[in-house]
Amino acid sequence: MTDTARQVTGRPENGPQRWAFALFVAFGAAQLIAGAVFFFAYNWRDLSDPVKVALPQAALVLGFLVWAVLPRASRLGAVAGELATVMIGVSMGVVGQVYQLGADPWRLFAIWAALAVPVALIARSDAQFALALVVASVFYVLYANEVMWERLPEDWRASFLYGAYAVFAACALIGRDGVAGGAPSWLRWLLAAACLGAALTGGIGDLFNGRHMFADGFAASLALFAVAAALLFLYRHDGPVRAMALFALAAWVGALGIRTIFTGEPNSAGEVALALFLAALFVVADTAALAAALKHFNKQVRAS
Repeated sequence: MTDTARQVTGRPENGPQRWAFALFVAFGAAQLIAGAVFFFAYNWRDLSDPVKVALPQAALVLGFLVWAVLPRASRLGAVAGELATVMIGVSMGVVGQVYQLGADPWRLFAIWAALAVPVALIARSDAQFALALVVASVFYVLYANEVMWERLPEDWRASFLYGAYAVFAACALIGRDGVAGGAPSWLRWLLAAACLGAALTGGIGDLFNGRHMFADGFAASLALFAVAAALLFLYRHDGPVRAMALFALAAWVGALGIRTIFTGEPNSAGEVALALFLAALFVVADTAALAAALKHFNKQVRAS
């Protein structure tokens, strides 16, 4: 945005319109990449094996060449880098499909993530970093379901896996925020939602899986409180992160209250009605406490 435009609008150059436009570009790039992938998928059977292998690799090389030639701040260069990173995984998948290598899917995503992370670090691109984290997350899910699930003790495997991913995403957020003066808001919010969402999902499972609370472990619940506390401390001046952390804690406390109220089996319509009333009352009180906490944090931010 030019100086004249800033004088007219009164908005800073790094205001919401900038990251909103970047998000628009990212969605456009994703649609272009998806369109190319679906086009070749539709015509896949009509292509020869050498052409199948060469197409994604040609797109990979072209994407890296465009990214290397254009300036680092160029959005077109960022899109080209994203395309090249996507084509890394597509190329490996095509080679495995054409030559029937029989590799496990998690191995593909492990190699893809191992290549995507250095590319993101070299490019110093948060969009590339986010894509690398998505690939790493898919690898984690596949590896957890196919390998770790059978090796972990049955009574706490799900809780541990949810909690471990929450800690991984939180470490990625804090680590990225400690480099180059902090992460952009959209990446910070995305990673905060990922770690808190995983921890909350696993934490609610700790309460409701099994005949009694924490029958299948409490690792995810511990991860939820640890991650939420860390985010509240480190990002107390970031409203969305603070709100997400408080909401996750309030949701877990609400689930705890409902689980406690419905521990026994009601034997009559009156007991069912009383349990529902108590549950609703607890949820209202929990929501009021959440609103009071948000108001308190807002006053602290304004005072500072």
